Amino acid sequence: MYEAGFDIQRVIELIAERKVEEAMQEGKFDNLPGKGKPLPLDEEWFAPPEMRPAIRLLKSAGVLPDWLERAREIEQLREHVARLWRIAEHEYPRACQLSIERFHEWRDASWNGIQTVMQQVNSLILTYNCIAPANARPQIPFRIEAERMRFYAQFVAVDER
Repeated sequence: MYEAGFDIQRVIELIAERKVEEAMQEGKFDNLPGKGKPLPLDEEWFAPPEMRPAIRLLKSAGVLPDWLERAREIEQLREHVARLWRIAEHEYPRACQLSIERFHEWRDASWNGIQTVMQQVNSLILTYNCIAPANARPQIPFRIEAERMRFYAQFVAVDER
C-alpha cells in the first residue's frame, strides 16, 4: 500500500522526464532522422488510438469520418478568409484613391465577403465541436465583431486618418 497523497503516475512521469533529459544531454537523440524538422502530423493524430486503424482504412478508401471532413473544410475556409484579407490589403492603396463614397463601398463589400466566409467557418465549427471525439482538439470560432473592428481599423480612408 502507499500512503494518501502519493501519486504513482506523477512519480513515473518525473522519472521518464529525467531519463529523457539525461539522454538529450548525452546526445542520444542527435542523429535521429528528421532532427530539427516538424513532425509529420496526419489528420488522425488527435483521434483516439483505438479509432486510428479504422480512420486509416476509411482514408485509404477515400472516405473520412464526418468530423475529419468538417476539420478539413474549416481549414480550407480559414485559408479562404486569409486570402480575402490579403486581397483587401493588395487593393487598399488603389481604393484610397477613390472618392470617399466609393472607398466605403469597396471597404464594406470587402468586409462583407470576409464576414460571410467567417460565418460559414463558425457554423462548421459548431458542427465539428459537437461530433468530434471528446479527445479531439476543439476548434475555436472567429470572433467576428473583433475581426470587424480590426478590419475597419486597418482599412481607413485617407480622409479619416
